[in-house]
Amino acid sequence: MRLVAEKAVPSGLTVLNVQGFRHLASVSLNFSPHLNVIYGVNAAGKSSLLEAIYFLARAKSFLTPRLQRVIANGGKEVVVTGRVQNASGRHQLGVSFTEGKTRVRLNGEDVRSLSEFAGLIPIQVLNTEAQRLLTEGPTERRSFLNWGVFHVEPAYREVWRRYQRGLRQRNAALRLGNESVAKAWETELSEAGEVVTEVRTQFLNTLMTEWAMLLNDWMPHLTFDWRYRTGWLQGESLSDALQKGRSAELKQGFTLYGPHRADLVLVVDDQPVSQRLSRGQQKIVVIALRLALLTLWRQHSANRPLLLLDDLAAELDAHHRGLVMDRVRGMDVQTFITTIEAERVPFSDQAQWFHVEQGRISADERNERGSA
Repeated sequence: MRLVAEKAVPSGLTVLNVQGFRHLASVSLNFSPHLNVIYGVNAAGKSSLLEAIYFLARAKSFLTPRLQRVIANGGKEVVVTGRVQNASGRHQLGVSFTEGKTRVRLNGEDVRSLSEFAGLIPIQVLNTEAQRLLTEGPTERRSFLNWGVFHVEPAYREVWRRYQRGLRQRNAALRLGNESVAKAWETELSEAGEVVTEVRTQFLNTLMTEWAMLLNDWMPHLTFDWRYRTGWLQGESLSDALQKGRSAELKQGFTLYGPHRADLVLVVDDQPVSQRLSRGQQKIVVIALRLALLTLWRQHSANRPLLLLDDLAAELDAHHRGLVMDRVRGMDVQTFITTIEAERVPFSDQAQWFHVEQGRISADERNERGSA
C-alpha cells in the first residue's frame, strides 16, 4: 500500500452557507482552520450545524439515513454550500436535497461519483452515539474501513468499484439461477477481492498500532486486540471459496463470500469489546479508533482532516475527557466542538466562537476581541 505523506495546506472548510436545514435559520459562516466552538443550550441547534457540515462533506447525515428529515418543516429543499482550501487549491462545494434527489456540485459542475467530491474533506464524527460502530453490526465497520483506506490509498477507490461491479453482476446471475454466468464473474471478483483485502489488511496493521498505543495510555489496566475477518475461510483463496460455495449461493441468490462480508472485531481481554465493556468505556475505545484514523490521514493524505466533536462531555468522566482533548489539541486537524458550558472548553483562546439560540447562529463577540 502506498503511504506517501504530502505537505497539506493548514486550512480546511473556510466558509459554510446553510439554507433550509432542519430548524436552522439561513446563515453564512466563516470558520477558523484550527478550532471552532459552537455553544448554546440544549436543543438550540448545535448538533444540526455539525450535521450540516457532515452533509456537505458526505452528502448524507450522521443522525438519520432519511435525508427528508433534514429539510426544515414546511420546506421543500435543503441546500448547503461551502468553500474548502486544501493542497490542491480552493474549491467550491455544494449539496442539495429535494424531492428525494441529492445533487452534488464541485466548482460549478455536477458530480456523478461521490468519491470525486468526498476526498476533499476527510471527516470524522464523535458524538453520544460513538459506540454504534461496535454495536450496529459489520456494515458500519466496513463503511468505516472503506472510508479510512480511501483517504490513505487513492487506488483503493477503483479496485473497490471493480469488486462491487463484479459482485453486482454475479449476484444478478445467482438470482436468476444462471450458474455459468455466475462462474464467469468469479475470476474478476476474486482478483479484485484479494487486492481489496490486502490493502485493507496493510491499512489496519498501521491504524490499529496507533489505536492500541492510545488505549494503553487511556486504559492501561485492560489489554486490547483486534481481528480482521476477511469474509471467507482463513487459509483459502477467495477463488476457491467462491467455487466451493456456488451451489449454496445459487439457492440463496447472492454471494456469501468476499470482502463485502468482512468485519473488524475489537477485543479486550479476549472478549468482544461490545460485550465486555460499559457504554462509556466503549465510547472511549471508538474515540481512540477515530482519532487514530485522523492521525493516519494527517500523515498520509494531502488534505487536512476535519473533526466534529458533539457533546463530548456526555458519558465521559472528567479524566478521560481531559485525555481526549489533550490528544485533539496536539493534532493538526480542523476541529468543531459543541458545548453547553463554553467556559469548560480547553485551549479556547485559540478558537473561533459561534453562539446558537433557537436555530440562529451568530459569530461571538469574543472573536473580535481575540483578533484585536
